[in-house]
Amino acid sequence: MANVDATKIHQGPGALWLNVAVPATGSRLIIDANGNPTSGTPLFAGATDGAATMVLTPKLAEITADQVTGPVDVVMTGEAASIEVTLKESDLQKLKNYIVNGSFSTGTDASLPAGSQNYEEISFGGLMMIPKTSVAVISARRDAPGKFVVTQLYQAYQAEALQLPFQRAKETTYKIKFEGLADPARPVGDQVGKIYRQI
Repeated sequence: MANVDATKIHQGPGALWLNVAVPATGSRLIIDANGNPTSGTPLFAGATDGAATMVLTPKLAEITADQVTGPVDVVMTGEAASIEVTLKESDLQKLKNYIVNGSFSTGTDASLPAGSQNYEEISFGGLMMIPKTSVAVISARRDAPGKFVVTQLYQAYQAEALQLPFQRAKETTYKIKFEGLADPARPVGDQVGKIYRQI
């Protein structure tokens, strides 16, 4: 009879963090007892709507032979890794991290109405260097307080078209997708990211 181990069934929200440290090969992203990254310049992305999803996509090519009807082998020709999430906070300090061709600034504009002259803004347009950062999703284990599942992309960029719907009946949410890039200076098998579970 099959034995089901309920401690291996994970359920819990994932917190997205930006600007986390990239661990040395053989090490992991260090977090504290509350699941907060302890190195780099970690920035919590804020409230989310639904799942934070890690997508791992090896690109495989089948090898065939004319003598048989099915493939005889398979090789990996590429890979893609991403973290996708729907965010809810419209704070421009955070939003600036998802507009890859934008610049954030604050100031005072005396031509605005009295009491509303301070502003923050993101201006955009023009060719710019695409910002890259290390991102992680950290999710608490429901069966083991103080232990977490950690998913990290070592070097990633925000690849999703940013859409900000404004409406009366529902809060503004927007999808983001961080695509992982390979770091060829790291060993094969540890160039894009890592998933680990504290036990």
